[in-house]
Amino acid sequence: QLNVFMQVYARMSEVLGITDDNHVLETFMTKIVTNLKYWGRCEPVISRTLQFLNDLSVGYSLTSITYILLKKLVKIDAVKFMLKNHTSEHFPFLGISDRYSLSDFRCRTTFYTALTRLLMVDLGEDEDEFENFMLPLTVSFETILQIFNNNFKQEDVKRMLIGLARDLRGIAFALNTKTSYTMLFDWMYPAYLPILQRAVERWHGEPACTTPILKLMAELMQNRSQRLNFDVSSPNGILLFREASKMICTYGNQILSLGTLSKDQIYPMKLKGISICYSALKSALCGNYVSFGVFKLYGDNHFDNVLQAFVKMLLSVSHSDLLQYRKLSQSYYPLLECLTQDHMSFITNLEPPVLLYVLTSISEGLTTLDTVVSSSCCTSLDYIVTYLFKHIAKEGKKPLRTREATQAGQRLLHFMQQNPDVLQQMTSVLMNTIVFEDCRNQWSVSRPLLGLVLLNEKYFSELRASLINSQPLPKQEVLAQCFRNLMEGVEQNLSVKNRDRFTQNLSVFRRDVAEALRSEGSSEPCSLDMMS
Repeated sequence: QLNVFMQVYARMSEVLGITDDNHVLETFMTKIVTNLKYWGRCEPVISRTLQFLNDLSVGYSLTSITYILLKKLVKIDAVKFMLKNHTSEHFPFLGISDRYSLSDFRCRTTFYTALTRLLMVDLGEDEDEFENFMLPLTVSFETILQIFNNNFKQEDVKRMLIGLARDLRGIAFALNTKTSYTMLFDWMYPAYLPILQRAVERWHGEPACTTPILKLMAELMQNRSQRLNFDVSSPNGILLFREASKMICTYGNQILSLGTLSKDQIYPMKLKGISICYSALKSALCGNYVSFGVFKLYGDNHFDNVLQAFVKMLLSVSHSDLLQYRKLSQSYYPLLECLTQDHMSFITNLEPPVLLYVLTSISEGLTTLDTVVSSSCCTSLDYIVTYLFKHIAKEGKKPLRTREATQAGQRLLHFMQQNPDVLQQMTSVLMNTIVFEDCRNQWSVSRPLLGLVLLNEKYFSELRASLINSQPLPKQEVLAQCFRNLMEGVEQNLSVKNRDRFTQNLSVFRRDVAEALRSEGSSEPCSLDMMS
């Protein structure tokens, strides 16, 4: 990026006779401000101008050379003007006039991301300066608050809220330190977050309104650069999660009331919002800024409520839709990975039909070409299998766990005994992937496979025999030796050392089997349907 700017400097020097760095930056910023002030109704000009402004602001996170340039940038009058006058009076594209389509509001996120980065250069811990920067948004929220309590013009308020949600998302995205993020959170809570809750409840059937608000909440939940690691005496992490729980529950309950939607409506009206909710929840569960055990200890139901909302929304989605819509699958499966890693008590408490739905979604996700999804499925399956294996290993021994933990493991074991085909199917899928497919995440596949083999030794023997017997007699001994080598040195446990040994063996196994099946005289690999 620095090289590009240097090329621009050279060209400006050649054409305009500008040789001073400060003069070049002043020229850039003057042109940017001019475009934003007078070309507000021309979306292509605004979009490209904001992208250029954003590129300039990113220098804050780059090398010391670009940081020096950025320090010069914030001293320019045009930049100071933007930081103090980011209102529709000076920049019409920030207005709520119906002359602008709601899709044009998207550029506001880019504008505020760049502007906040510029603010951060010299902000430090100056709360007064931050409050002054936020003043235009404060005025807008106070206006909405007054209007909400009286008769109001619905369309104007809605457009104002959409704009504010996009503005705040841009600001939140640029705040990557604990100090700056805390300033934003203190500004938003408890004064203004409830307004966004009311908006989601009132306009739940209008994605143009709910999507920006949900995306803002998802951004606020991101613990990027440990910015949400509040002080030990601060309740902000729990307060933030409670607000997210309320919003997800509100949206989930309301969206399910829409009833049956047509194929062309189901994603924009429902699935997109669900995917954003799942992303927000995943960020919260994996962010390490909330101790979720506190909720149960003190009788707070916000954690349980949001998990129930997750289930309700999930059951309203078909398995085919989970995999068909990429953004949905890439939010659901990583969320499920977090739940199986740290909240297996929730998984084991699911009603049998719900648990079957979840396990079926994992089984179907294992075969997808999307490595993000398939790897998450493998990891989730590994956590479940490991949990079950450890429970079985501890049966009959002196109990070292709580009664609740023992009962949770027993429920999962009982379910698997009632539905043996579930784990058998996934064992078959993973073996099929290793033997016949272009396995791009072999390490991920190997981790749950060992547990499945140890839990289903009889079924694994049947799969092995099926593969060996499907081949010509001269090759059967070669394949039999491949399977013997696979389990060589592998013990009956799931220790890290044992898993690593199995992973190494599996790599050799896959190579040797592929050579055996390709060699002259062998039958076609596709002759065996291991998934039957």
